[in-house]
Amino acid sequence: MSDAYREVSRESGVVATTLISDPRPPTPDPLALAPLQEWMQSVVTHPGDVYEAAEAGAIGVDTVVLPSKTLQPIQRVGIYHSMYMLRMIEALEADYEALAYAMGEHAFGHLVREYVQRFPSRSYTLNRLGDHLPEFIAASDLKRKTFLADLARLELAMTHVFEEAEAAPMPPDAIASVPPDRIEALRFTPIPAIRLLTFACNADEVFQAWREERVVEPRRGKTWLAVHRRDYGVYRMPLSQEAFTFLGSLISGETIGSAITKFARRFRRMPRQQELFGWFRDWSEAGLFAAIAITEQER
Repeated sequence: MSDAYREVSRESGVVATTLISDPRPPTPDPLALAPLQEWMQSVVTHPGDVYEAAEAGAIGVDTVVLPSKTLQPIQRVGIYHSMYMLRMIEALEADYEALAYAMGEHAFGHLVREYVQRFPSRSYTLNRLGDHLPEFIAASDLKRKTFLADLARLELAMTHVFEEAEAAPMPPDAIASVPPDRIEALRFTPIPAIRLLTFACNADEVFQAWREERVVEPRRGKTWLAVHRRDYGVYRMPLSQEAFTFLGSLISGETIGSAITKFARRFRRMPRQQELFGWFRDWSEAGLFAAIAITEQER
């Protein structure tokens, strides 16, 4: 036994066995499943090369991995070590195609290697792996980091919108059926698949040019955008600052009356009737709202 020994007594012809505890702690079994899994994960995800990863591990590679006809144990583990990072790069490139193109293959791969050390995968799926990439870029020392972070935010919003729950939009004529004296009391329920974004650069223009295989240089200047999904297609709607502000109030739960009041305070003027008509026409046709309701307290 590893943690006890037998003491045999033959008094009166009776054989007795007593178990006495060994004060020494048990030796970890390298072949036990949990420590083996932890070791494999630490080696595969190590930021250095496979030799550095093996030296940092708690279990010797030769202890748990046999050589093949052509590869030594460290080389066999090295295959998984290399493939892990390639898989991380591949997964993020799928969500950030325009960003990867803008940065170039080498720079994007270097970015991913640094990023996954700070934000490693914590889920059974890689769908959420890139959720922190825009903020990681914004806090980095990359050249053009403001533009790159904006471009990443745009692509992340498109991913999130695509994965949101589907909701049928309200009929295009729903607002027209409301009595004029109740319009100010209207409150809107937005579809889940919508995001409003403010950029410091022309990220959406650069993204569109990339899709059309054209080149547009990044430039500073605030822009506003609504990203939404309808019938499982993702759309991008450029907005003026005024339209963005008004739509943001409605999406946050404000009534039309309250949104008009906030608009007037912000821009020191009332929204023009023609503006409101055009905004609601475009937003209704795009299916940005799932329902409307007249608030009881404002009747």
